[in-house]
Amino acid sequence: MKNFKTYSLALALTALFWIGKANAQQEQMYSHYDYNSLALNPAYAGSKQTLVANSLARMQWLNLPGAPRYYNVGVHSPIVGDFGGGLNLQTGSLGKFKTANPMSETQIALSLAWNKQITKDLRLAVGLRGGLFNYNINLSQLGRDVDDDVAFNNNDMNILAPMTGFGVYLYSEKFFAGVSAPRMVFVGDNPVNNVDISYATNTQFYAFAGYVHEVSSDLKIKPTTQIKMVQGAPVQIDLNVHAIYMDDYSLGAFYRTGGEVGIMAMAQVNPNFTLVYAYDHRLAPINQYVNGSHEFGVQYAIPYVSNRRVITPRYF
Repeated sequence: MKNFKTYSLALALTALFWIGKANAQQEQMYSHYDYNSLALNPAYAGSKQTLVANSLARMQWLNLPGAPRYYNVGVHSPIVGDFGGGLNLQTGSLGKFKTANPMSETQIALSLAWNKQITKDLRLAVGLRGGLFNYNINLSQLGRDVDDDVAFNNNDMNILAPMTGFGVYLYSEKFFAGVSAPRMVFVGDNPVNNVDISYATNTQFYAFAGYVHEVSSDLKIKPTTQIKMVQGAPVQIDLNVHAIYMDDYSLGAFYRTGGEVGIMAMAQVNPNFTLVYAYDHRLAPINQYVNGSHEFGVQYAIPYVSNRRVITPRYF
C-alpha cells in the first residue's frame, strides 16, 4: 500500500507539471476512451500482454450535415522482454461540400512502451510516440455563385509535419491511472498562405483513472474518469460507470462536463471479439439538429495464456 501511494502521488505531480505547460487545441473525442487507450496514451502499448487490435468510429451530431466524423484504428502487442509496441491511425473531418470535406486531419504514429513490474500487483509503463500529422483545408471546393471570387483564392492548405507524444500508465488487474500528451506537432512559425496555422499544432493533455469493484462472482462495477486539459479552455471531465455481467457484457452511463450525458454498452461475442457502442446526448442542444452522437467499435484480442492457462480478461 505504501508503494501504491508513492506511485499515485508521482502521477499526480506529473499531471500538475504538464497542466502548467499545456497549450490550446481540440483532440478527437471518444466516449469509450478505455477501449481506445492506445490512441490517447503510447504507454498503453503491450499492457494487455497479448496482441490487441481495435477500431472506433464516432459520428458527432448525426443529424447535422458536415458535423465532425472521427475514425481510429490501432494495434499493439508485447515485443520483447518488458517492451511493447503499437501502431495507431486516426482521421477526422469537419464540414461537407459537394466534392470535398473542407477540413480534415490524419495522423499515423508508432508507439513504444516499457512496462515494468514494480510490486506484486502493479506495473508501471512509460511510452513514447513518433509519427506524421496531416492537416488539410479545401475551401476552394466550396460551391459559390462566382467561380473566380478572389475571396476564395489561396485558401487551401495541406500541411505534413512530424509529431510525437508521451505517456505514463500505472495499472494492475483491476486498476489503472495515467497521464499523457498523445500529439505534439512540429511546424514552422511562418504562416501558410498568410494564415497562422499554429492553432493546429497545440497540445492537449490527459489524465485518467479507473477501478473495478467486484460485487459478486457475476457482477462488477467499473467507475472511470478522463480529464482533458488545455490552456485557455475549461477543463473537461468525463465520469463513467459500467456494470459488468459475467465479464462478457456491460452497460454503463456517463456525464461529461459541458452538458452531455450518455449510455454505453459492451458485448464480448466470443473469446476474440468485443463490440462496443455509445450514445451521447446534450442536455442543452444548440438547436433541434445539433444533438445526438453515436460511437461504434470492435476489438480483436488473442486470449492471454500463461502456464497453459487462459488468464481472466482485462477490464480496460
